[in-house]
Amino acid sequence: MTDQAKPVAYQPGHRARAAVRIFMVDRDALYQRVAYLLLLLMGGYLFFDRAFAWFHVPGTPIFIGEVVMGAGLFVVYKSWPPAYDLFLRWYTKVIPAFLIVGLARLVMANRPSWLVPDSDIPITSHKPGNIGVQAILLVAFLILVVAPGATRKDAVRNAVLGVGGLILVVIAGTQNRGSMVAAMLVLTWLFFSARRARPLMGGAIALLIGALLLAFAVDLTVELERREFSVAQLWENIVTLQIQSDSDELVNDGTVAWRLKLWDLVVDDTLTAERFLSGFGFGTNLAGRFGFGAGGDGPELRNPHNSHLSVMARMGLIGISLWILLWAVWYRTLWKAARKFRYAGQDQKSGFLTWSMMAATAFLINGIFDPSLEGPQAAVWLWTIFGAGAVLALDANTARWRERQPSWAETVTGQ
Repeated sequence: MTDQAKPVAYQPGHRARAAVRIFMVDRDALYQRVAYLLLLLMGGYLFFDRAFAWFHVPGTPIFIGEVVMGAGLFVVYKSWPPAYDLFLRWYTKVIPAFLIVGLARLVMANRPSWLVPDSDIPITSHKPGNIGVQAILLVAFLILVVAPGATRKDAVRNAVLGVGGLILVVIAGTQNRGSMVAAMLVLTWLFFSARRARPLMGGAIALLIGALLLAFAVDLTVELERREFSVAQLWENIVTLQIQSDSDELVNDGTVAWRLKLWDLVVDDTLTAERFLSGFGFGTNLAGRFGFGAGGDGPELRNPHNSHLSVMARMGLIGISLWILLWAVWYRTLWKAARKFRYAGQDQKSGFLTWSMMAATAFLINGIFDPSLEGPQAAVWLWTIFGAGAVLALDANTARWRERQPSWAETVTGQ
């Protein structure tokens, strides 16, 4: 009971409570500043891909991603609700800029450019598969997360951005088959999960098909990094297995044949009696072991050109089993949470969890055709989405317990 005769400043415990409030405000402000730093890191990978991944402290193996990720993920975990809102606002705003930059990077990939400091990597260096995956991710985000709360004016803007994203997917698909396969699966998933968006999706796809027919009629051809952009090249990628490797200047014919041969050799060698449980470890050059290397001045190929096969080869049966279990539990947790949010009428959160599953699927599929998950430009995005989806799903899965919690629990948790 407080002393009504004394001013508030002299009430017992007032200064302590005020100090705690000031500390909490300062702490939240600190968390948000570091969360902005994490978004800057993700933006760097989004816009500049492989070139940004090579920024590092000169003369050391310390890269920018390693400096930011530890602190960034910790504070996002500690201040999740504002971090979630911050990500939604940030990602929605950068989508138009990414469409422009992504297209420019695909077109300018073959042009001479400056090198990243203290490296031999051009600032225009990128992997088309990563651009294609990011393009289909933004299309799914517009439909699942942005559309539920959009006005009619916003819906027109989102439709235009969605068509732009599909065009970028098609262009990247002529250069990389992994992103093309990922896009097909995500679009199919979108069609069945976002029923309200089906008319919009149908219109956007019809418009895209019309644009492709027009490009075919005028024989539109643009020389890009690996192959030309043309309707004929896109069709060839779809109906044939003649796909070019995503490694730089591999000393092979560039078709799927060398990749399957490398995979077979790695699998057969990994499943021997002395290695099948724990694998080769992380020091062995798996590609060089079988005579698959990089030619010219390209970086050395050290893996089986398949991120999932790398997990099995490096860590054996134990590692690949844990890898599969990890993703199985994650998908199941998010699927259940998305349903709970949908039943509760929280369409945006339900859509975000569905988008997270689609995004992870796109990255994982691209990792079959290219060791993309072993580079930070894809891995940082994948694991950030993994953590964000997991935290939001846990919130949904514990909400029911909070509603039914006994009176003693309310005292402890402060709910």
